[in-house]
Amino acid sequence: MAQAASDVRAMFDRIAGRYDVANRVMSAGLDVLWRRRAMRFLLDGIDERSWVLDLGAGTLDGAVEILRQRPEARVVAVDFARTMLAEGRCKPGAAAVALHAADGHRLPYRDGAFAAAFSGFCVRNLRDLASGLAELRRVIRPAGRLVILEFFRPARPRLFWDGLWTGRLLPLLGWAIGGDRAAYRYLPDSIQRFDTRADFETKLRTAGFADVRGQELFPGGIASLVEAR
Repeated sequence: MAQAASDVRAMFDRIAGRYDVANRVMSAGLDVLWRRRAMRFLLDGIDERSWVLDLGAGTLDGAVEILRQRPEARVVAVDFARTMLAEGRCKPGAAAVALHAADGHRLPYRDGAFAAAFSGFCVRNLRDLASGLAELRRVIRPAGRLVILEFFRPARPRLFWDGLWTGRLLPLLGWAIGGDRAAYRYLPDSIQRFDTRADFETKLRTAGFADVRGQELFPGGIASLVEAR
């Protein structure tokens, strides 16, 4: 059973101060490259001054990367963990991002408000995935673009990546850096509870996204990109 939303929010608020450092070490810096690639897909073909949503924006790495690649974009970052957003506010470029503390199941935006939306390592934490995807479909304009960067449950077991690296070594690294053992045990547990990429892509189609495509990212498909319109 998924953890209560209040528990997950409190966990992210607890680790906000060391979240970025832990991510860089645990991914060997690859999370930065994954976001850059995701934004190239997200921003391709949209107008310079388009409204762009970052759902589950955390400490604003995604939102700042959007503005790095598209300085004229109007970026809105939403997360239910206020401390994460506050932690990201001091980053270079973050002053141009509009910050909203809100629930991804009930987004406070009108229908079709955004030309595009990004979500990095967030949808796995939604307590009601179908509801969250329906909200994303609602706030993205017709033919608008959604890009998801996520850790999906592998379709087949991978002894090294899943059993050793993600299952054992990453929680120990996260604990050593972040000082919160339960928070970094949550990572592999939440992946194992989540969808495979194929299952998730099916749910996006059910939510109303007609064109859905996914791809594995280096190394070994640890992370995946899913693009939908």
